[in-house]
Amino acid sequence: MKLLRAEFQNFRLLRHLELDFSVDAEKNLTVIRAANESGKTTILHALQWALYGDSALPGKGDGFRLHPIDWDASEGKRVPIMATVEFELTAHRRIAGEMRETRRRFRLVRSAFEDVDSQSKRSPSTMKLFALNDTGSAPIDAPEAMINDELPPELREVFFTDGDRALSFIEADVALSTKRERVQSAIRSLLGLGVIDDAIKHVRKSAAEVNKHARQLGSDTELNKIASRLEAIEETWNKLEDELEDAKQQFGAFEDKVNETDRKIAAALQKGDKEQLQRSLDHVKREIKQLDDQLKAANKEHSALFRSRSIATDLLAPVLGTAFKQLEELHDQGKIPSTTIPVLQERLSAEICICGESLAQADPEAQSRLEYINNLIEDSKRSDEIQEMITDLYYGAKPLQLDDADKPQTWLNEYTKVVERRDGIQTLRDEAGRKLRGLELELDALPDTDIQGLRDTLRQYKDQRDRCLSKRSSVETQLSGLQNEREELERDRDRLLREQNKGARILAELSVTQDVMKVLKKSYDRITSEELAKVSDLMNEIFLEMIGADPEQNAIIRRAEISHEFDIIVNGPNERLLNPDRDLNGASRRALTLAFILALTKVSEVEAPNVIDTPLGMTSGYVKRSILKTAVRESSQLVLFLTHDEITGCEDIIDEAAGTVFTLTNPAHYPKMLVNDPGIADRKVIRCSCDHRSVCQLCERRADAQVELEVVSA
Repeated sequence: MKLLRAEFQNFRLLRHLELDFSVDAEKNLTVIRAANESGKTTILHALQWALYGDSALPGKGDGFRLHPIDWDASEGKRVPIMATVEFELTAHRRIAGEMRETRRRFRLVRSAFEDVDSQSKRSPSTMKLFALNDTGSAPIDAPEAMINDELPPELREVFFTDGDRALSFIEADVALSTKRERVQSAIRSLLGLGVIDDAIKHVRKSAAEVNKHARQLGSDTELNKIASRLEAIEETWNKLEDELEDAKQQFGAFEDKVNETDRKIAAALQKGDKEQLQRSLDHVKREIKQLDDQLKAANKEHSALFRSRSIATDLLAPVLGTAFKQLEELHDQGKIPSTTIPVLQERLSAEICICGESLAQADPEAQSRLEYINNLIEDSKRSDEIQEMITDLYYGAKPLQLDDADKPQTWLNEYTKVVERRDGIQTLRDEAGRKLRGLELELDALPDTDIQGLRDTLRQYKDQRDRCLSKRSSVETQLSGLQNEREELERDRDRLLREQNKGARILAELSVTQDVMKVLKKSYDRITSEELAKVSDLMNEIFLEMIGADPEQNAIIRRAEISHEFDIIVNGPNERLLNPDRDLNGASRRALTLAFILALTKVSEVEAPNVIDTPLGMTSGYVKRSILKTAVRESSQLVLFLTHDEITGCEDIIDEAAGTVFTLTNPAHYPKMLVNDPGIADRKVIRCSCDHRSVCQLCERRADAQVELEVVSA
């Protein structure tokens, strides 16, 4: 199959776009030059939609809008969407003893209507296929069957490859079982293993019919029971196989949803976790409240310093120092205290004299001493009032006198500590306030993505996926048990048939079906082993050539291969396994994936196009040129969507290999990236005939436009 041309109407950015593809055997390369956001991926989606319908769209078309985002409702609220693909099929037939090549051309048209509203409701698409000839065209019935025969849906990602999504054959965020199934499915389809599977199922049905005849003999009760049991096993077997296939498909579907949701969560988390930001915001608010409380207490403490005794002591320190000095002099002279009234009263209260004698009221011997002391107190009361005042001042001022050890605790020191503590709290409060404002701005800037909701959805998908896996394991166990039982019953049935004259014919028919089954199974095993080995060897050859790795020169990458378990693995030095996703750089991963696709197409000898979006992304220099050269050589028809950067350094290869080159431009890139105003108001992709070395009024881009304008892909 070769693509001839395609036309799209009202498919997102493709309001009206025509494409043509090179069918030159010598120049089999078609290059569609287009910058980012210029419709490359949209065209890939449109081609797949034309061939396979909504199931080929992202999310199987659920919620995926097809009509242009800026569609004017005045033109109608139901938008007609159409994709037309013309292709050529080559058949080889033996005519008059000679192999002759015949070519037939076809036109496939898929159309649908989509309502312009928030739901973007879309009618089921209709597909029509026409055979083209010199006199016109003739409709063909059951077009889906023909397309599925030529380009099986399982091979959609092989023939129509997104440079990034193609990595799903090896990428780490895809489950091992899913990667294996994708690789196995692609290999089975291209190598025709599905046809053998169908043949095996047909032979089993034939064997079941023969087994019914054995049951109809009826003369042998045991034979009847065995044949009936085998018939029941066959019915159960078919039912379980359907359940197994359904479980596999559901597992794959939920695995895809798990990975998709994981990517959504990762993308949202790259911009910021809204729930985490909200928790951080609440934490900062609590921190601010605590700091405000501490700041309030510090301000109160600061205010209290101005009402403390220490400030008075420090302010009066010069005067107090002089007064204390004079009082000490009077004390040293014995002039104060004028009497020892305070001391005597203290001794009376303590009931012990300074000399140690008793002053207790109950002690008869102390009465004379008590009387003497009381007389002293009475004499002292008659002392001069000035002396009394000085005495009171001397004793009352004692607490105001500071020892050297207490001097650092003066009011100024206390003030310094309080102010430093308060200022420190104020600084923390200011920082918390700035942090709060920053979090609020960051939170406001986040998209309205419910990460917790996505995590709940992810958990549900994982639960459903695990249930499918459990179901699959259960069914496989049942099938294994039935297989053992069937083999034992077949041996008993065949023994009983040999003992009966009428059973010879039935036994012969069963023998034929068993022989055919063995042939088919051996063919299946041979293709799986031998052809798989061919794909593996060619993939390795192409891959090493693409990345310029020579095992003889002690290259780190020594070999890539496909295991019998359908794992794509890479060997390093000393046969050490390298993880393709983690141990290979981006260019090598892309080269490995493309090598697998090209090798599989080559070994299967299927003539089909390879349409690849941005195949040279993440590559440069030798590897980029080598990937392009090898892809051109190994593909029967190669259609590449290349950015300007991907083309840079590969112009000479395109000169030699390309039969068709043209450029697509998004007018919305004016004025930041386009030099000239295209004069187009609608958001749509426009085409010009400029090749990879030329520009025109429509497509000329600014030299400094290294970063593509972020516009909505519509």
